[in-house]
Amino acid sequence: MEELLNFFIEIGKLKRMPRRGWVINQIKNPESIAEHSFRAALMTWILGEEKGGLNIEKLLKMILIHDVCEVYAGDTTPYDLILLKNKKKLRELMKTWPRFPTPIKKEVVLKKHQKEAKALEKLISKLPPNLKKEIKNLWLDYEKGLTSEGRFLRQADRMENFLQAYEYWKKYKNPPLGPWWLWAREFFDDPLLVEFMLALEKKFHYQKIPKKLKPSLILLDFFSEVGKLKRKPRRGWMVHQIKNPESTADHIFRMATLAWILGKKKQLNLERVIKMALVHDLCEIYTMDLTPYDPLLPKNKKKIMEVLKRWPQFTPALKRKKMKEKSKAESIAIDKLISKLPSDLKVEIKNLWRDFEKGLTKEGRFVHQIDKIENFLQGLEYWKKYGKIQHKLWRRWIKEWIDDPILIKFIKAIEKKFY
Repeated sequence: MEELLNFFIEIGKLKRMPRRGWVINQIKNPESIAEHSFRAALMTWILGEEKGGLNIEKLLKMILIHDVCEVYAGDTTPYDLILLKNKKKLRELMKTWPRFPTPIKKEVVLKKHQKEAKALEKLISKLPPNLKKEIKNLWLDYEKGLTSEGRFLRQADRMENFLQAYEYWKKYKNPPLGPWWLWAREFFDDPLLVEFMLALEKKFHYQKIPKKLKPSLILLDFFSEVGKLKRKPRRGWMVHQIKNPESTADHIFRMATLAWILGKKKQLNLERVIKMALVHDLCEIYTMDLTPYDPLLPKNKKKIMEVLKRWPQFTPALKRKKMKEKSKAESIAIDKLISKLPSDLKVEIKNLWRDFEKGLTKEGRFVHQIDKIENFLQGLEYWKKYGKIQHKLWRRWIKEWIDDPILIKFIKAIEKKFY
């Protein structure tokens, strides 16, 4: 368990690593690598099912680990060879798409691959052999497009990047879109993703959308709404006055990875487990991220910290009332979000969310506990960094929530690491 915990702590650093392409485009508060991976996972699942004939479980695992090497290798861009220190010239440079002679291009690609492969080896070196082999093979498939899943994922991953570029352009009029369109026309060749790309162009440029592109437009609108979770800080950490806290999207990325890898130790449907982790907080696009302290919180920030020193206690009747109100509000929010999706997908997402909320299956009960585990781990990481978390209360709280034998062992590894 100790080796798994260290892996999860390391990939948690992706929550704090901004995507470098947006940094050099001078985007304010750009998305993190973890946030990108979250929406890319959701898009890969839904577009992959739309395409058909693909192993969705494999796709989901592959997208979750496709960028984990960047913990050590960092994020690279096509502009790295020609970046300038002068910001004015940099802005002009961003209006062009960098082109290099084939030998130089091959050399750059090879060096990037070697650097990232070395970083991945470092990251997974102490994992159990079977898991290490699985992650390495998934990453190689993504890098080289060895299977139909690997080839599709390379394009689906870039499609999330393409959508994010348009969202930033709409908000900041940056990055310049000309180079992105040159790149997109050369890169995308999957018919489904080409249609999605065309729908994206027409939507953002307010052009009339042909009837055949309407299904892509519905998915595009859904993915755009989901992207709001990249900019939504987790309210529990804001209440604790944590500086620059993780977003909901950050939380979901590591939670989904935890659910997959710890779920391997049980007889669970891993595709369902990962999907459930991805959708469990989608309701927070429209609802407030609630905390156990909400009924007690004063407006005075200094007094808030006093309230946080005690775990809130409520009568069973009040607790049931609050839980019922929360569940109703979140159900309405989910229904609003998925209202225009194809009926099969709508039913799937709502059932996954309901299973998570009510623990209707062994997958639902497991993922609900994984959510608490990720929160506990993040809380202890913030405690070590800022000292603001009442960690003794959190230790008592997590032990009241967790009854899965494997997760109890994992909590013991966390306690050993942090205490």
